[in-house]
Amino acid sequence: MATKKNQTSFKPGVSANPAGRPSGTTPRAKFRKLVEADMPELVATLVQAAKNGDVTALRVILDRTVPALKPTAADLSLKTTGSITERGESVIRAMLTGQISPDAAKVAIDVLAGQAKLQEHSDVLIRLEQLEALLCLTAKP
Repeated sequence: MATKKNQTSFKPGVSANPAGRPSGTTPRAKFRKLVEADMPELVATLVQAAKNGDVTALRVILDRTVPALKPTAADLSLKTTGSITERGESVIRAMLTGQISPDAAKVAIDVLAGQAKLQEHSDVLIRLEQLEALLCLTAKP
């Protein structure tokens, strides 16, 4: 079955509007132009509402002016020897006794899980190399 050739008036790689959209014509730009003149009064009204106890107004102000707090790294002095299970238990004990936060404990446990996975891959690789060595020894005449 023969395919029909695309016969549109548009050519590939040629823009119908090379200058692009004129600036200031997007809905957001139009809205900004609309409220620009009243912005000082709107902000003053928002501040006054916050001062009068409007929690939503206060939240808007804080969200726009104060950066959100981000978790900081805690000083961890946890067990670094022993099995991965023992180190995991050390992390859990530290969390349960309030030495570290649950978020910090989760990060530490995730790191231990990653380490366990690396150890598992390393063990498999060693066992595979040992099997290959045995196969090579037994395959010789």
